[in-house]
Amino acid sequence: MTEKDCPPAAIRKQSHLFFYLFFVLTSCLSAIAQDATDAESTSSKDVKVDVEQAKSDAERLLPSTAMMFMQIAPVDLWVNHPLRDRIFESEPFQQIWDSPQVLNARTALVAGEWAMGMKLETLAKRLTAGGVYVAIDPDTEGIAMLMRTRDEKWLQRTITKLLEFARNNQGNETGQREIPSAVYKGIRGYKFQDTGFAQLGPWLLVTNKNELAKSIVDHYVDGSSGSLADATWRVSSTHGPDLPREGQDKSSIMSIATAEVDLATARRLFASNDLFREQAKDFGAELLLGGILELLQNAPSVAVDLRLEPDAVSTDISFPTEMKWFEDSREHYVGPRGEGKSLPLLAVEDSIASLSTYRNLSEMWLRAGDLFDQQVNDQLAQADNTLTTLFSGRDFGTDILGAIEPEIRMVATPQTWESDQAEPSVKLPAFAMVGKLKNPRAMQKEMKRIFQSFIGFLNVVGAMEGQPQLDLMSETSENSSLYWGEYVVDADRKYENGLPIQFNFSPALAFVGDHMILSSTTKLAKQLILHPDRIVSDQTSSNSSLHTEFVISAESVQQALVANRDSLIAQNMLEKGHTRVEAVKEIDTLMGILELLDEFKLEMAFAERSMMKLRVNYR
Repeated sequence: MTEKDCPPAAIRKQSHLFFYLFFVLTSCLSAIAQDATDAESTSSKDVKVDVEQAKSDAERLLPSTAMMFMQIAPVDLWVNHPLRDRIFESEPFQQIWDSPQVLNARTALVAGEWAMGMKLETLAKRLTAGGVYVAIDPDTEGIAMLMRTRDEKWLQRTITKLLEFARNNQGNETGQREIPSAVYKGIRGYKFQDTGFAQLGPWLLVTNKNELAKSIVDHYVDGSSGSLADATWRVSSTHGPDLPREGQDKSSIMSIATAEVDLATARRLFASNDLFREQAKDFGAELLLGGILELLQNAPSVAVDLRLEPDAVSTDISFPTEMKWFEDSREHYVGPRGEGKSLPLLAVEDSIASLSTYRNLSEMWLRAGDLFDQQVNDQLAQADNTLTTLFSGRDFGTDILGAIEPEIRMVATPQTWESDQAEPSVKLPAFAMVGKLKNPRAMQKEMKRIFQSFIGFLNVVGAMEGQPQLDLMSETSENSSLYWGEYVVDADRKYENGLPIQFNFSPALAFVGDHMILSSTTKLAKQLILHPDRIVSDQTSSNSSLHTEFVISAESVQQALVANRDSLIAQNMLEKGHTRVEAVKEIDTLMGILELLDEFKLEMAFAERSMMKLRVNYR
């Protein structure tokens, strides 16, 4: 089998190495101290490159067969962003920065700076004065990176220094100082290990495939047709970073990288990948990502925009969309005509996570035959029989899931125990789901009976396995009713290592107006009942155009991990074979990273251009 027989695998292998090296390079460059400059630092301030023109030139140099195009803003625009100092000054980063592995890399960087006669941050700024442009070309299985440098003469001098530095290093290691080179159409290219590079005027070209390099040189020398600028798939996705304008504060919101992908080509190359399968691999994937999977299977392209803000990093992912794609397969995910919207998030104090989304669960369950393969459908059929028995003959898809409106909200919170209470050895968060009943008068009685049967079922199964038993209790008021089960502590049993994991749960069912609450704990259910206005407000629709909103609090996640620190350390030692000192260091580093973060937020909307926005806020 030849290399060309497997283009997807080859592209993945090369791209992982290529982007890893580029990430490491830019990360190290941005960490160099600001107060050091070289002899050219003053004159470099007078050199400006038109980034928009550079992008247009890059599109004309790259081949039209490219399936991905990425633009990275000049290092000078984002390396001094306020987030950098906040991250670099943090204790977790300092621990990584002072680790033996990084110290070795820093030593090599110092040697490189000495050889080049300038700080590497200065080098990075000049190499990327007009931006960095990356393309993946499936025809040649190649990746190309074009850097629009400060100017042609400066680049020529810099390449001379780089070659001399490379020759010295290579000579020390192998005794052979010559760097392989070749000339094509008057352009000399050099090869270092598996990577080639060449100067095209003010451009530095780096690539892993000779054929791709020749194609780019052809466009540069001859101005031949068939460039990326002519690619039809980019019509619906082309956009560029929102770079700071003259006089604009560099700490304001800016795009630091954008990427566009030809999904039609991706589907052809990676047809067997789960992301491009017509049927979801499992029930969970369909439940969480069904709408995104539909877009990946139909949209001509996808665009990604990475942004820096004064206190956050965000990523916008957008697809050109036609609602007819969802009509026959995934209307349950987006709603009729794509009008499914989420309700306001549940406001619960100290919540770990909160989700509000649109999912017609009944329709999804009933369409399982089209959504999943035979293996998954066999599993769902077996589950349906079990659930129908558990629900006393009521059909799970039609009668149970069909009784709940598609607007669903969920919330998770950390648990606390009173000082006189025995605590479980492993402490799990509490979580609850809130939904509106379509026929509350009839369904409240039915759901109450089903819940009681469920508690009885748990007791029967638990008794057979020697597990603790649940007491069933209830509480009613004028506006709500609550039913719950509570595990009984066996007075004759010693719990030397803490209570079993079951004691994290006191399953509860509650009704507030025409809404139903299913909660893993009574305490959380009562907390929701105390604020009925938060549950029933805006119950028909939200002013928001969002289909899904999901928020995670890093501080609450950290609190939940701290509560289980000893268990996490023991698990780390068991799974990774670490000593306790190594395990403690790894877990504490994770805790330290969470201290930097404030909130993770995901938003989704489906319209003419569907959008998924991920945002990480820093403290």
